[in-house]
Amino acid sequence: MGAESQEWHEFGRALRKLRNGHRITQRQLGELIGWADSMVSRWESGTLTPSAEAIEALDPALNAGGKLISLGLHAAVADSNRLRKGTVEAKASTRDEDDSMERRRLMRDAAVVAVGGAMAPALAALTDAWQVSQPPISGASVSQAMIDDWEHAADIHEQRARFDPPATILAALAVDYTDMAPHLGRAQPDSVQRDLAHAAARHAALIGGKWFDLGNRREAHRWWTQARLLSEQSGDNLLASWLRGWEAGYRRQAPDEDLDTVLLVTREACHLAGGTPSVSRVAALSEEAKVLVMLGRHAEAITALRQAEETYERLPSGNSRQGRALWHDRTLIHTFTGDVKRAEDARATAEKLYPTGHRSAILLSLYGAALHTRTDPAEGAQQALRFLEALPAERRDTRVMSASRLVINALPDKAHGLPAARELRALVSNRSA
Repeated sequence: MGAESQEWHEFGRALRKLRNGHRITQRQLGELIGWADSMVSRWESGTLTPSAEAIEALDPALNAGGKLISLGLHAAVADSNRLRKGTVEAKASTRDEDDSMERRRLMRDAAVVAVGGAMAPALAALTDAWQVSQPPISGASVSQAMIDDWEHAADIHEQRARFDPPATILAALAVDYTDMAPHLGRAQPDSVQRDLAHAAARHAALIGGKWFDLGNRREAHRWWTQARLLSEQSGDNLLASWLRGWEAGYRRQAPDEDLDTVLLVTREACHLAGGTPSVSRVAALSEEAKVLVMLGRHAEAITALRQAEETYERLPSGNSRQGRALWHDRTLIHTFTGDVKRAEDARATAEKLYPTGHRSAILLSLYGAALHTRTDPAEGAQQALRFLEALPAERRDTRVMSASRLVINALPDKAHGLPAARELRALVSNRSA
């Protein structure tokens, strides 16, 4: 398929830069991934769209950490948007159907990394067949089973996002959101529209988070705006509160973000949650505490944390996930305030609650290194460096780098010249760039 678009030219430039950085020729790269060097040349020039299988092979071969997958997905989205806006001379009904099918094909091609190249066509066909077999709700273009499935899918994506690389999760999200998108643009009964918007809002918020993890702030904000609109359409204030707090949780970790603006987002989340104890209110208060402590407003942060703890205590039993999150949040907040005893106690408890490979377990290890720098700066920096170097490149996302900067910032001035500190700073700076 021909490319010749700004997005595929951007992909090509990134591919060339990565290849040159590894000091290998187009022929050598082609041999490495099993493709002809002429194909590599056309991908780099932006005149040919690489297949999903090719992108899946290129990214790890060049240690791109998901960058090529991200750019390929972005280009596929742009292709599908252009396709949807074109063909104005065709009949509307035929155009909508054809565009929807082609849009889904493009997105699934880009998202093939989520399921593996050989399986993707079969899974796509089975999904389509299953959806067609479900009787639609009266007056709607979707069935209740489809809506329930998308809600369940959001649960799965959220769970896997704690373990899998951002690009893999983004690819899987793209498949489901692309299936939902045509229905969001059609007239539906009010109750169906609310339920559909509810599922789509959760997907949109996750998509924003994964773009953020991959370092694409523009796409992240675009999708968080979409999540806001959809959550309002759903009429579920607790969902809207949860998603605002989620957005704030990502944004506070960007080094150039205005934390005062992020604080307003957390307070909007608190307002939407209302005064009745709920998981959303606990999460919003805890997020407010984390933003406050990063602003240096330590007393206010501790007050907000205590409010979150008191609210959690009033919840019905069985909210173990939010209780787990509170231990993580206590660790971060007390690390910032310099209360080493409380931070270490909280971290010791939190580490028992998260399995190996969980994102929070990764962050807790880096918080521990930050605490270690207070008594042994050299070992603390070395500890963080060893941990980061052992972590697969595709998992060194924006939030992991934020926790790594916490280690750097905790180092006393005289320790910044230590070899481990310099290497750690260079590794974080390189990822941030």
